[in-house]
Amino acid sequence: MIATLLCSLAGGMLLVLSVSRIEATASGWVRLIGIVALAASVGVGVWSIMRGAVASGGLGLAGGMTALVTAVMAAAVIVVAPVMNAKPAVLRVVAGAGGVFGIASCCIWSMNRGDSSVAVSLLNVVGQLLGSLLLGSVTVAWLLGHAYLTATEMTIAPLRRLAGLFALAVALRWAFLLICVGIAYFAELTGPSSGGLATTLAGAWLIVSLRVAVGLLAVGMFAYMVWDCVKLRSTQSATGILYFASVFVYIGEISSQHLAGEIGIPL
Repeated sequence: MIATLLCSLAGGMLLVLSVSRIEATASGWVRLIGIVALAASVGVGVWSIMRGAVASGGLGLAGGMTALVTAVMAAAVIVVAPVMNAKPAVLRVVAGAGGVFGIASCCIWSMNRGDSSVAVSLLNVVGQLLGSLLLGSVTVAWLLGHAYLTATEMTIAPLRRLAGLFALAVALRWAFLLICVGIAYFAELTGPSSGGLATTLAGAWLIVSLRVAVGLLAVGMFAYMVWDCVKLRSTQSATGILYFASVFVYIGEISSQHLAGEIGIPL
């Protein structure tokens, strides 16, 4: 679960960076994103080697190797960052490639739970992609908000784009949750030992509450508040809200990973 979350974070950050207004931002902010993504992906790669997942082959090998490739792309972002204003396209390609590998890694780790159902695997892939977008957008946004404290010459345009991506990610996560609940209810994808979707969710009521109330409802309100602050060009207020929103997003996505293991589908 932790490996999946870290790969999701690293891949999401790099993917969001690739579509950000990097030409209007400070190179220090870009390097910081690369450092965080590098630390997360290297941590997963080293953990998978120490755990023996790579040596055992199969999905463990694929997950560990893609995490290490993500680390290489993150390191390249750190190197390319100083010249990003001259060649922003290069940085976008490198960051985008790292994002793809990072999300692929978290999808592989999510499939390593033993469920071979094609439908469940497809749901997991979509869920990990949307989770990566949410984790990446909120993390990259609050790091950019913090950068405004020192790089006062930056325009509001980069933060406006990230605030929009954050709001979009929250909306897509909500839609995906409703779709998954509907599929699980009608197609009975909650597992052979389940007593029904309602019974399964009731048994994990605390995690479900964290997922919905903290990870989606509260995050949705924060996304609206951030967008409102950005419209008023209040970067400090937006950054403060993003700090809290990021904690709620992390809690919500950890809960989602836990529920995916318990129920069999991502929520």
